[in-house]
Amino acid sequence: MDRPPPRKRDGERRRRELCDAAIQVLAERGSRGLTHGQVDRCADVPEGTTSYYFRTRAALLRAVGMRVGEIDLANLRSIAERPLDPQAPFAHLAELTLMQADGRGLMLNRARHELLLHTTRDPELAEASAKVVSRTLDLARESIAHLQPNVTDADLLDAQTDAVATYITGVFTRLVAGDRTVNDPHQLARRLEAIVAAIAKDHLAM
Repeated sequence: MDRPPPRKRDGERRRRELCDAAIQVLAERGSRGLTHGQVDRCADVPEGTTSYYFRTRAALLRAVGMRVGEIDLANLRSIAERPLDPQAPFAHLAELTLMQADGRGLMLNRARHELLLHTTRDPELAEASAKVVSRTLDLARESIAHLQPNVTDADLLDAQTDAVATYITGVFTRLVAGDRTVNDPHQLARRLEAIVAAIAKDHLAM
């Protein structure tokens, strides 16, 4: 007779499901509308489930922040794990960026912005967010290096990563605001290529 899976694993899955529901609540109602009861209803679980796993609203927000970071990191890992296409090296990154324009991607994008605003009022959330951002930038740098196998200059990779991350952050903000003029993945991929090329040219001129 098979044994049931460990309760710890069930608990981890339930926390993840509740965080995913909280992302939807954040996206639809904003940080002020995020309550344990709203998450219970969104996740279709018995009343009190969310408060059992996350005793306070602050604990829930921090857990959601970690979940958003987990999803972002998984997306970045997919870039480094994907075979390089020399003809369109930045195509996958462009596609991942524009996934934030609608559906679950837009919900994640809105939730991310709500969390960023809330970090100014929650030092613990700000600290946790800073760690996630640092890891995200490290993975972004690995991705930029993967997309340019001939580039080995550490300072150049740092500068390119900073420029690309800043540009994509701007695109995310425009998508949250409802701007859909950035909607062509091929055009976005070319722009990303142009950014890293311009940084490389400037770096060589220094």
